[in-house]
Amino acid sequence: ALPSLAFAAAVPEGVWGRPGFELIVAVDGIKGPRFLAFGPDGALFVSVPGQGKIFRCTDADGDGVFEKATTFVQGKEPKTVLQGMQFHDGWLWFAQLNSISKARDTNGDGRADEEIQVLNARDLPTGADGGHMWRALLIHKGRIYTHVGDQTNATDEPIDASERKKLWSFALDGTDKKLFASGIRNTEKFVVRPGTDEIWGADHDVDVIGEKFEGDRKNGQPFTDHNPPAELNHYREGGFYGHPWIVGKAQPNLLFLNNPDLLKYAAMTIIPEWTMPAHCAANGMIFYHGSQIPNARGDAFVAQRGSWNATRKTGYALTRILFEDGHPYGEQTVVNFLKDGSDIKGRPVDCAEAPDGSIIISEDSGNLVYRLRYVGR
Repeated sequence: ALPSLAFAAAVPEGVWGRPGFELIVAVDGIKGPRFLAFGPDGALFVSVPGQGKIFRCTDADGDGVFEKATTFVQGKEPKTVLQGMQFHDGWLWFAQLNSISKARDTNGDGRADEEIQVLNARDLPTGADGGHMWRALLIHKGRIYTHVGDQTNATDEPIDASERKKLWSFALDGTDKKLFASGIRNTEKFVVRPGTDEIWGADHDVDVIGEKFEGDRKNGQPFTDHNPPAELNHYREGGFYGHPWIVGKAQPNLLFLNNPDLLKYAAMTIIPEWTMPAHCAANGMIFYHGSQIPNARGDAFVAQRGSWNATRKTGYALTRILFEDGHPYGEQTVVNFLKDGSDIKGRPVDCAEAPDGSIIISEDSGNLVYRLRYVGR
């Protein structure tokens, strides 16, 4: 059955928004909304991995709330993990663990009636369930870019031993496979910085990094609580980003201090352009193109879902990373789903810029999709 979007719930009490912004519930009724994409007609596409579906949502009266949903893509096994989505050349491209496909609606009923699998399990870098299963997807300059993260928390193996932990590209017909970058733990979304061809993404940090020292945790987990940071990376062709041996700003991973090549790997590593709190689980992100939010063009917005691996909770927020001359210089919380430091009111997964310049935020634990607008001070 289709979800009912006839009304919108209220924003949960305790969710904080930065002054000058209005937060409303834009979609209420889709269980487990995860990744987001807009079509050229302003329809919002929402991936629901747990149902193996992608919904198409429309806002007919323009009030900011989506009233209608149709099942655009369905019949995907939940374990195949519908993830990355992007509209390109009239098709909605979408990624699963072992495939990348494109679908389109040719008769205007809101449901895809044509679907083509462009890449399958024989072509793609992974092949196996387990570990970090979310497949990122980016279509840019006639190429498909894709990535699947580490098969464990941090797998100590030769760089060439696995096709995971790498960013690959293909021609749009699925041919011409090329390695783009490596040493990436788990970047769930790649985006292009406005006015450039630069590919950026937020990479998750390693868990339990202090385990060898913290032991029974009689003294807590001071290493793990604060290390390593989540990373905002500019992914360059041929670049190596350290995982699993190097974390943060050329720091050794405490799990692998006996590796004889640590110094070599550190010298190879491109350090993050910006770091975020450890275990904030920075997931989906956008670069802002619009003007609805003043002075935000070119800044990044990042959905931080929060993590289990910190004694004190971190993340659970939409943050804005401020840029100047192509480089980040500051970060501020725009929406905080963590009340009083411990009461979780939501776990944001992805964000997308709507045609009107507002920002749409998916939150899968509360089964809501939000719209954030600037309304002035």
